[in-house]
Amino acid sequence: MDLLPPNATAFERALSATLDRLPELAPGATELHSFKLDTPQPSILPWLVVEYGLGEISQYLPDLPTVIEYGLRWQRVKGTPQGVAESLTWVGYAFSTFYEAPLRRTRWHLYELELDRFRDDEGDLGTIEAVVRLSDPVRSEFYRAWNGYNVREHDWAYSRWGDGIWGDNSGVFLHAGGVKWSFGRTFDAGAHDLTEAELTALGAWVEPVEDGSITWGPFPWNSPGLKWQSDAALSRAQIIATALLGKSCWIGIYREDGSPIGFRKARVYRPVEFQFGGYYEAAGQTWIAAGGPGPNLYVEALMEFGEGEGEIVHSWSITLDGDPVGSHPAGIRWLPGAGIAGGHIVGGFAIAPATLGKTSRERFRALLKIV
Repeated sequence: MDLLPPNATAFERALSATLDRLPELAPGATELHSFKLDTPQPSILPWLVVEYGLGEISQYLPDLPTVIEYGLRWQRVKGTPQGVAESLTWVGYAFSTFYEAPLRRTRWHLYELELDRFRDDEGDLGTIEAVVRLSDPVRSEFYRAWNGYNVREHDWAYSRWGDGIWGDNSGVFLHAGGVKWSFGRTFDAGAHDLTEAELTALGAWVEPVEDGSITWGPFPWNSPGLKWQSDAALSRAQIIATALLGKSCWIGIYREDGSPIGFRKARVYRPVEFQFGGYYEAAGQTWIAAGGPGPNLYVEALMEFGEGEGEIVHSWSITLDGDPVGSHPAGIRWLPGAGIAGGHIVGGFAIAPATLGKTSRERFRALLKIV
């Protein structure tokens, strides 16, 4: 085949045939048409990674064949939520919610992820940030991720005052310009029956009675909610609860050897009663605040981000009637180490080892039952 005109001379035709390289090059070109469809030789894998532009993801995958397999699939959906999902699989995570800021907001281009689980290690967060931002759409930016603790910024006329933070949302930044992380875990001890030894140590023990009215004793009959009545068991519970509620309440967290990591002041310490759909949860049931002292006391403490960072919690307990050691600002909520003097421990609850970090808030809760 040539491109000579019909009136070409014999010399021109001979010259064209002499200079034709197609018979020499055609076999190689034919081979190139399909060699990528077969299993390529290991020696050319680095060149294929460069050709496909996959060098930036090679550090997150174990070998070059995996880089090519996963990378080509990812490139087809890069810049979409599915692209974000693909990139997270490289580091063993996934997301359950893809949240985009409403268009009415000034920073409408930000998006957030609810990860599928509490982070395995705080060191994973830098890698998650890197792989997700490789999949950012041009118009959007990965801003925040959460699991277990998510309090949004207050959105005027779109949210209730008690459901948001004024002008911000929960979480912390690990570096300037980075992603905001907000994690939380709940350690629920369930229901703890207060023992005679615990109540005696706290000066709140009252002997149980079978029926009839409770007999006179060394307790304040003018306590709020306490009435002269025939229900002896309820009267007894009210007396004990009134005595306990007059004492301070701290949550202590401990290392494996039993030494204290610190103490957090309980943010909720009050009598409750069972109600379906209540706003407190403990012992597998929901509760609301009771109108007066009764047989159930709900205790909850919520640590701040970064408290006890790097420590491993193996157990926790409730300390009633303790006082901070030394001088502290009024209203202090966190005391590191053995920061509580006196008081009496109520319950001791072992948990699976949990490492505290900068990006998580830990919630401890229990129901104290007067039986």
